[in-house]
Amino acid sequence: MDPIAALEDALTAFYKNPPPDYYEKADEASRHYNAQEQPFHCNLVERVFPSATVLEVGCGTAHLCPYVEARGGIYTGLDYSEVLLQNNRRRFPKAYFLPIGTPLMKTFDIVASLYTMEHVTDPTAYLESLWRYCSPGGLIAIICPEFVESPGFAPSVFYGRTPRRFRQKLRAFDLVDACLHIVDLKIRAPLLERRMRTSPPGAFWMNLQPRILHGADYSNDADAVYMTRLDDLIWFFRQQRGAEILQTSTEMPNVSPDVLRYNCYVLVKKRSHD
Repeated sequence: MDPIAALEDALTAFYKNPPPDYYEKADEASRHYNAQEQPFHCNLVERVFPSATVLEVGCGTAHLCPYVEARGGIYTGLDYSEVLLQNNRRRFPKAYFLPIGTPLMKTFDIVASLYTMEHVTDPTAYLESLWRYCSPGGLIAIICPEFVESPGFAPSVFYGRTPRRFRQKLRAFDLVDACLHIVDLKIRAPLLERRMRTSPPGAFWMNLQPRILHGADYSNDADAVYMTRLDDLIWFFRQQRGAEILQTSTEMPNVSPDVLRYNCYVLVKKRSHD
């Protein structure tokens, strides 16, 4: 089987029945938006106008929904887990929640992707879907980690044969795994990091072996597969779609360096004749 297809199948099964605390951990920092810690979320919310139709792809617990509704918008969320969607419907009865893959009969004024981009196995196909869902003249907003330009690798990357800590490998006398761990950490990882950072925009680097699928306990972004990079997203919308880039994380004033170190944001306006 094609490795990307196999990865897609494995992740789809994982998201349909995630660990009990998956969304609680994923949403820890996003329950209450504030300009200091969530400047990109706040910037997105400011774009919602009365009666605006807003679609969030990969909505999770839909923490964006109450902010959309408070500004008079109409919210629709897509995700995999039916249990999650049912819980969202109970919490937000005025909104709409549908399984990912449901055919949508309309387009939306604003299409949002909040910390979902890093979990998709085909980034360009995902970006194409956001483009299709967006109405002509509408907005597309993506918030995601900045993995390529941030210090260190994504949390989904592990060294050696297994995601165990180096000390655990030594305690288990698994010397082969421990030796491979050192080789990956000291030689292969720095080379790969250099290649990613010097690659042209649009490279869309992937991690085909996220630690969550190799026996690791869940932690934030242990399931990340696309090594997200702001330059890739700008390249797609500007070079491939001729869209207007309204806002990026690097251009926003007064954003904390700590936020910029690990996160990125792009706000795109679709041409009115598309």
